[in-house]
Amino acid sequence: MKDELISVIVPVYNVANYLAKCIESILAQTYYNLELILINDGSIDESGKICDNFAIRDQRIKVIHQKNQGIAAVRNKGIIEAKGDYVFWVDGDDYVANHIIEELYQKLVENQADMSICSYVQGSDRNFCFDRKETANTEILDYVKGLEWIYRSNKFSFVMAASWAKLIKKSLYKGLHYPNGKIFEDIYMSHHLISKCSKIVYIDREMYYYYQWPESILGKKLCLSKLDYLGAFEDRIHFFKEKGLSELAETARIQYLHALTWEYSRAKDILHAKLMVSHIKREYRKYYQLGSVNIGIKHETKGYMLAFYVWPFGVDVAYKIRARIWRK
Repeated sequence: MKDELISVIVPVYNVANYLAKCIESILAQTYYNLELILINDGSIDESGKICDNFAIRDQRIKVIHQKNQGIAAVRNKGIIEAKGDYVFWVDGDDYVANHIIEELYQKLVENQADMSICSYVQGSDRNFCFDRKETANTEILDYVKGLEWIYRSNKFSFVMAASWAKLIKKSLYKGLHYPNGKIFEDIYMSHHLISKCSKIVYIDREMYYYYQWPESILGKKLCLSKLDYLGAFEDRIHFFKEKGLSELAETARIQYLHALTWEYSRAKDILHAKLMVSHIKREYRKYYQLGSVNIGIKHETKGYMLAFYVWPFGVDVAYKIRARIWRK
């Protein structure tokens, strides 16, 4: 069987210190039939020049320079430009094992799946060495199980919601687009993509390195845009209801309520964003139901969640006082 073309897409924005390692890890892949699309989203550092220099070295590379439009617009552009039957995302500051695409592709084809996913490592080590075990456990999921895995654990929640560490049939993107202006765009997209899969393969092998650096989106100081994931959490509630997945809809509702209680304090005390505070209170009251309890969070008993519904300011103050006492 002839290897099919795979489109590797790298969003690039001010990652000059990390980009070369990212690109080199892609060019070193044991799976050769790739096109590498580097989308420079208006970088003001040397990122664009690094892209151009690599394009001279390897004819598989296509570089696109554009004015800064944000990560969602970059991903939408990448899907349009991709000529392969499969899409593989790598963030410009991350890097991958040299066998990741070959292994994801083989497992996807063997199991006639629509998406293959691997495990990942998160940290700040630029010299991490991937350990390729002789065997790696694989699990086959239908789309419902794939959606359930969003809530399986923090680690699975992260990788299932992310665009990276996945080989994705490009056809899954038909009719979908990343929401422009959102910095957590992949959280909005993930459940839609997963729901279109008849079969998903998960490989329990760490082959993707998610590099955490202070200036990355997750590492930056809190700003209002970092709360845009709340809209994705709300979207999941309605999406699951439309799919007839009532248990998942309830899980998503509780997760959304928990996120609102967490962001209330940050919006009030750190961002001083009165409109966001009012929005959070409205949303909480909209989705709260008497008797709600978050079994995953110890302090969020029915009483706590009811109290937050009645008087969020008082609950927030009481929680801070209790935390201060515990620290003493």
